[in-house]
Amino acid sequence: MPPTKKTPYYVNTMLSEHYEIYHVKDNVNNGKTVYHYHDFYEVHATLSGAATFYLDNRQLNLEPGTVLLIHYNDLHRILKQSTDYFERVYVFITPKFLQDRSTEWTNLEACFQPVGEQRSKVIQMEPSHLHELLQFVDEKPSREVYGSDIVYEQKLVDYMMCLNQLIVEEVPENQVLPAIQNERIVDMIHFISQNLSHPLTLEEMEQNFFVSKYYITREFKKYTGFTFHQFVLKKKLLYSKQLLKQYKSSSDVYSRCGFNSYSHFLKAFKKEFGITPKEFLKHANENPPIQFNQPH
Repeated sequence: MPPTKKTPYYVNTMLSEHYEIYHVKDNVNNGKTVYHYHDFYEVHATLSGAATFYLDNRQLNLEPGTVLLIHYNDLHRILKQSTDYFERVYVFITPKFLQDRSTEWTNLEACFQPVGEQRSKVIQMEPSHLHELLQFVDEKPSREVYGSDIVYEQKLVDYMMCLNQLIVEEVPENQVLPAIQNERIVDMIHFISQNLSHPLTLEEMEQNFFVSKYYITREFKKYTGFTFHQFVLKKKLLYSKQLLKQYKSSSDVYSRCGFNSYSHFLKAFKKEFGITPKEFLKHANENPPIQFNQPH
């Protein structure tokens, strides 16, 4: 039986600077679950209850056994809780952790590698199997028990191996059906993602989708929680981080993201991320640890 209290239940196992795990049993506060992204991977597993989730241009129905493999820099958010009780486990994990524990035969990071244009993935597994895999999260290691931290970490690696295996096997039940949504706005979001080097103005959207900019403005805010311009800017800036890693020079990147000037790009980048593009490149090469305040 689920607990009657509405207070959250967290397990923060900060045994390593390269992963954190949270077991959450609270109600979703829509005022706090804002659209966001991370510089590390997230594995979001639903144990019980149901919710609607936004993940990189898609709305998904979460149910027991749903696992989201969320790529770094992909926008996501819990949109609403559909049941009285919603229990989930978050694993925040750095690429370095997975790379260091991979071998020539076993790549633990493979489950996050893009398939076509899609980076984040969705798995649906048997809920009882997911519960079994995640039993370890509440078994907090103790300094007084020799090797308990290694045993705990190995169970995390076992979990990641299982998820990778499911992706490799392409289990037929892996697919989660999208939630009901505004298909026209979804098409617009897809168009934006494919044309980030364009200015992407409301006028351009009007011409391509044969609807008024007033419709776009209203429906975009309703569906995404962002204004049209906020969404476009955020997508361009997230895209710029990928390009910076590729080209290693901010002067080669700003025009590829549809910015008219380097000064505009620099100002927007620093406002969004709190650092300059040059500082980002320096930190990106250092494999920074997870810096996360609280679950969502």
